[in-house]
Amino acid sequence: MTQNLRKPGKRLFFYLSFFVFGLVCFFKWVLPKSEHAELSVTKAGIAASLKSSLDSNFFPNRVEVENGTRKINAIPSYTLDLLSQHRMEKIFSQYRPDYGAFVAIDAETGAVLSLLSYSRDPNDLGNLSLKATFPAASIFKVVTAVAALDQKKAEPNTIVSYTGANHTLYKQNLSEKFNPRWARHVTLREAFARSINTVFGKVGLYLLKPEQLFDYAKRFQFNSTINADVPVQPGTFYLEAENDYKVAEAASGFTRTAQMSPLQGALMAAAIINEGVMMEPYLVSSLHTPQGEIIYKVQIKPLGQVMQSDSALKMRSMMTETVIRGTSQKSFRDLLRKKKSQEIEMGGKTGHLTGLSPKGNYDWFIGYATDGKKRVAIAALTINEDTWRVKASYLARQFFEGYFKTIKPTEIKP
Repeated sequence: MTQNLRKPGKRLFFYLSFFVFGLVCFFKWVLPKSEHAELSVTKAGIAASLKSSLDSNFFPNRVEVENGTRKINAIPSYTLDLLSQHRMEKIFSQYRPDYGAFVAIDAETGAVLSLLSYSRDPNDLGNLSLKATFPAASIFKVVTAVAALDQKKAEPNTIVSYTGANHTLYKQNLSEKFNPRWARHVTLREAFARSINTVFGKVGLYLLKPEQLFDYAKRFQFNSTINADVPVQPGTFYLEAENDYKVAEAASGFTRTAQMSPLQGALMAAAIINEGVMMEPYLVSSLHTPQGEIIYKVQIKPLGQVMQSDSALKMRSMMTETVIRGTSQKSFRDLLRKKKSQEIEMGGKTGHLTGLSPKGNYDWFIGYATDGKKRVAIAALTINEDTWRVKASYLARQFFEGYFKTIKPTEIKP
């Protein structure tokens, strides 16, 4: 009798164990199948799958992405604002610079709204908006200005004395001993808007330490790999810290030792309008299979706090000055005169230098615009060997006008 009672108990235990094991397998592997698939697709994987298409300025309807140990044919959902993208394509086709690139991103999320590369050269140069072979030029003044503001070494209204022309940089003008008879006096805000090299050379030389320039360059993603779902090259920054003149050159952007991509430039402007926080950029919001299974969904993340929020506000006051009375005034002048338009704040920074890859005169504009609800940041770059066909600041102005429809900038005076 004892043996007969034990046999059914063993069988029941076996069946229950098998049933429990089946339930564990079901809940662990079957139900969350799409969730596990989603986690195995990375931004780097998406970037690799998009590279050849983006190099041809093409956004494919299907991509092959690695999902764990297998490859999946997936359908991407892009973040592009198609009206803005088509508008900028049309403008580039109209003005036809030798080379050009344009990037626009949502400053609060990092979503890429426009990504454009243009070239009259029949040779394949890749996607110029993602290449980092371009000298940052005076765009690097943003790094120097933020470092000075963040470290409490200067304010937008700090008066700086200087000699020499605005866009040159000579050793004698950097000396602390100069004849005050020939000195001119400007605020840091005015020097930024007019892109005065000597002023920023002196800021880098006398107010900041070389390691602080390195630190803030790193914060702005120089010498860093940007975590993105597009194959963007890392920007580079090199500084001969023991050479005073080289430090002044770097701080003013009067050098080729700092190079960046247009995407990085857009991120720099985005951090300023986003209270000092730089977001990870992304072009693909999700991926799904032809059967509709979602295998990837972007996670919106910050790259880091580049500057203090009060420094970001002060930088906005300096960047609005560039648009209203500074180096990009001509491009925005007619826009400033429009009366029947909603109020919007715009700011930017220009940069100009000759470069070698590709060869030509480089013209930069990075900037932002906000109507209090939308915050958009852009970077525009045009390169011409001989004849200027269109300024980068004009491309920015065209984008802002199209994106916000009607615009009237406001000044920020903290």
